[in-house]
Amino acid sequence: MEDDVAKALAYQVKRDLAERYFGLRRLIEEDSKRYFQQIEKTKSAFEERLAVELIRLYLMLRDEDLIEKFLNLCGLSEAYYYDPYFLSSENIRRRLFKGLAPHGWTSKGKFKHLFFQIYSRLAEVIDEYQQALQELQIEAEVINEEIKRFKEKFDLSEIMHFLKSLDTPSDLAALGHPSLDQSVSNLEKTLEFQTLPPPEKFLPPISRIPPLKEIEGDLGRLVKEAYRRHKEEALKILEDSQSREKD
Repeated sequence: MEDDVAKALAYQVKRDLAERYFGLRRLIEEDSKRYFQQIEKTKSAFEERLAVELIRLYLMLRDEDLIEKFLNLCGLSEAYYYDPYFLSSENIRRRLFKGLAPHGWTSKGKFKHLFFQIYSRLAEVIDEYQQALQELQIEAEVINEEIKRFKEKFDLSEIMHFLKSLDTPSDLAALGHPSLDQSVSNLEKTLEFQTLPPPEKFLPPISRIPPLKEIEGDLGRLVKEAYRRHKEEALKILEDSQSREKD
């Protein structure tokens, strides 16, 4: 009778422990899954918008030295989404500039205002992107803290040895079974939680750029130089920007 009660209590303890362990584990796994899903959503929502605005500016500047000066003015660490192929593709140029309709009295003025228009839109997109990135960073930190606390609360080695103490002793190792320590080690490797990587591992860490009014003079001089070097190409861009034809 006492043996039956002991077995019943041992079973209940094991059950309660398993429910707490796997219940909390499932919550963390669901949080982690949502985190990676949100990364993909952020990538889908911003990657094209960022690429389009940046490539437009690259096409207007064209030369690598001017692009490099632009990056330095903006504080960007690299030319994100840059590809020399874009500079030679008329189809890409037409699609990217169609319908932007810059204002101004002269071609040079229109070209400059078009650049400013695109730059301002890029700054807005980057601000939104940075906000989304910051939210993902916070989410990763919260989940990693959950994982840390989970590991502290549920030491698998201690749990397995505790559960083993509730069983009737038997020499499993002598019967050809792996030792408890070996079994626990294998189980820990299987069930181990990995710390979530930061969102920057999957998304480009594009930093915020200065408001147009802060660097308008320097940008204006840069755009004038681009217009001077590539006037023919600049006029094509302006022509494309006036077009409203459908593809």
